[in-house]
Amino acid sequence: MKPILTLLRSKSLQSSVQLCLAALGFMGWVEPAKSEFRKIPVTSVESCSVPLAGAEDISYSCRLYRDANAKLPVWETALGFEFGRLNYRQWQQLVTTYATWHNRRNLAYYDRDRNYNLMDFMPPAIQAWNRHRFHEQNLTPASPPTKLAANCWGTLYEILRLAKQDNPPAPTLFVTDRHPMLQTLRQGSMKIQATPQPGDIVLVYHQHGNRTYLDHVALAIDQQLYFEKAGAGNDVPYRLIDRQALEQIWNPDIYTFEYRRPYAHQQWHSPEQIFGKEGNQFIVHGDSLAQSSPRENLSQSLPGPMTYFALVS
Repeated sequence: MKPILTLLRSKSLQSSVQLCLAALGFMGWVEPAKSEFRKIPVTSVESCSVPLAGAEDISYSCRLYRDANAKLPVWETALGFEFGRLNYRQWQQLVTTYATWHNRRNLAYYDRDRNYNLMDFMPPAIQAWNRHRFHEQNLTPASPPTKLAANCWGTLYEILRLAKQDNPPAPTLFVTDRHPMLQTLRQGSMKIQATPQPGDIVLVYHQHGNRTYLDHVALAIDQQLYFEKAGAGNDVPYRLIDRQALEQIWNPDIYTFEYRRPYAHQQWHSPEQIFGKEGNQFIVHGDSLAQSSPRENLSQSLPGPMTYFALVS
């Protein structure tokens, strides 16, 4: 049987979404999905000491936001950085540092009375997703069972695809198999040995036999700072995380960290063009934990229910 074809685009990054569903060649619009982005509650705010190399000579405060009710301890925290008011020279410095890799025309104009934070210099998608969770939705009736979902590499791909566009459209939320994603990310970037810069990416993977299995991805925001969706599932945060915390979750003695720099003129095509080809299925299954490892044969070894996704225009 053909997989169910699903296209999910966020109508509003902070509310419900619309989806276009095509099953066995039939396509039609359905009711707005009940899946949504929800702000992560904060139970405490603490000072932290993560450095920002790009804010040299500019005063800032590092904040650690804690959700003591997170499902897993590794999902409790997210970082934030506050600059307060900036003069024009300071604002230009931060724009040059943090917006060179994306389209600075999507940033707000300078405002001398504004209290700035690091998110103000990020692309629109990152600003909207930061410190949120995406709550998935099971679609019924559907056979096989179908779920609206997002994960780390689908998130990274859409950030890269939309980053340089003027007035970018709403991102596509999707999940695809690790192997075509690894190939696509590598084809669009070059491996680097130097300290990562804003806009670089890190691929976290392990080897099994002669095959590489992608486990996680993140976007470099500063030399020691990354933006990630921490996995898949309702309880997983979109957040800023420092390198030390990332390596505590993904032990470098077990996983390989590969740092890459997207090509300056790389064109990231829509996910339905790249990943929606015949035989290139989109997969999501339950909640994904950082400690889990992929199997050689996903279709036979992963627990059910399993959902197959492919994207259509």
